[in-house]
Amino acid sequence: MARPADFANNDPFTGLQLLSDDAYLSLGSMEAVEWTPAPAKAPSWSEFFPGILLASGLAIAAVMASRWMPASLPVGGSVLALVAAILVRNALPLPVSVFAKGCRWIVSKVIPVAIVALGAGLNLAILATDGLRFLGYIVAAVAVSAGLALLLGPMFGVRKLTALLIGAGTGICGSSAILAVAPVVDAEEDDILLSVGAINLVGLLAMFACIGLGAIFPIPAFDFGILTGTTIHAVPTVAAAAFDHSPEAGQTATLVKLGRVAMLVPFVFLVSALWHRKHRDSPAKHPGKGLTRFVPWFVWGFAATALIGTLGLIPEIVFPDGPLLSGDATLSGGRLLSSAGKLLLTVAMAAIGLQVGLKSMLQTGARAVMLSIVVWLVVTGLIGAMLRFS
Repeated sequence: MARPADFANNDPFTGLQLLSDDAYLSLGSMEAVEWTPAPAKAPSWSEFFPGILLASGLAIAAVMASRWMPASLPVGGSVLALVAAILVRNALPLPVSVFAKGCRWIVSKVIPVAIVALGAGLNLAILATDGLRFLGYIVAAVAVSAGLALLLGPMFGVRKLTALLIGAGTGICGSSAILAVAPVVDAEEDDILLSVGAINLVGLLAMFACIGLGAIFPIPAFDFGILTGTTIHAVPTVAAAAFDHSPEAGQTATLVKLGRVAMLVPFVFLVSALWHRKHRDSPAKHPGKGLTRFVPWFVWGFAATALIGTLGLIPEIVFPDGPLLSGDATLSGGRLLSSAGKLLLTVAMAAIGLQVGLKSMLQTGARAVMLSIVVWLVVTGLIGAMLRFS
C-alpha cells in the first residue's frame, strides 16, 4: 500500500501527529504486509546486507542469552531478540536507513518461510477433537472485538470507521485486516493511520502481557496457546509469545491465529454487505478483488506442511556410521523443519524490533489507543473465562 500523501494530519482530540513517516513505513512489518510501492530500481544485495547482519547477530545473541535465563524468568530467544532490537533501535544513534532495507527484506521473506516450517511440528489430529472448540474461540474473539469497538468508540470520541478498523485489527490480524476493510467502507487516511498505530502499539503490549501471564500463573500449554492465538494481533508475535511458553503452546497458538487470519475473507464480505446496505448511494465495491493479498500464502503453506507432517510424509535424515558417529543416527525431518522455523522466527523478531520507533508509535492518538486497549482487555478476559469454565 502506498503511503498517504499527507503526514501532517493531527489527531483532533490530542493534537498529536498521527504517525511519522518512519513509523508508518515500519508498521506493516509485523505481518509481512508491504506498505510501500515497489522501487523503480531493484536494490542490490549490498543494501540488504547491513540489516540482515545486524538482525542475525542480535538473534544469535538472544538465543545464547536465553540459555542463561533463570527458571523464574523463562524468556525465550525470540522475545529476547525483539526486546534487544527495540532497545538498540531506540537507545543507540544508529543510521536507520542503513539497515532498514535488510530488515524489511527479512520480515517479508523470512516470516512466511518460518511459519510454514513451524507447521511441520503440528499434528492436525488435534482438529478432530478440538476443531469446533477452536472455531468457537475464534468467532467469539472476532465478533466481540468488532462489536465492542463500534459500541465503545463514541464513548472514547473515536470516529465510527476508526472504531470499526480497530475492532477488525484486534479480532483478526492487525494491520492486514485494517488494510483489507478500509477500502470497503470508504475509510479516510486519518482512520487508517489512527487504527494502524493503535493496533500495532497495543499488539506489542499484548504480547508482553501474555508472556507475563504465562510466567505468573500456571496456565496449561494448550490453554495458553488458545489465549495467545486469539488475543495477540500479529502472526509472528503470537508465535513468539506462545513458543516462549512451550512447543505445544506455540503449535496450538499458530494454528488458532492462522484460523483468525482465514476469518478475514468472510468478515470483509460481511462488512461490505452491511455497509452498502446502509449506504445504498455509495458505489458498489468488490471486496474480493485483491483480498488474497491480505490473506497471505503462508496460511495455506502452514496447513499443507502440517498435513504432510501429520501423514508422516516428511522424510527422516539418516547419518551413517562414521568417524564422528558410532552407529547410524536418525534425525526427524519434521523436528528439523520446526526447529529451523523457530530460529528464522527469532531472526524475524529482531528485524521487527529494529523497525519499531517507540517515540513515533507513542505519538498515535491517545483515544484510539485507549479504545484498542479496552477492547483487547475485554476480549482477553472473555477468552480467559471461556477457558476457565469450558
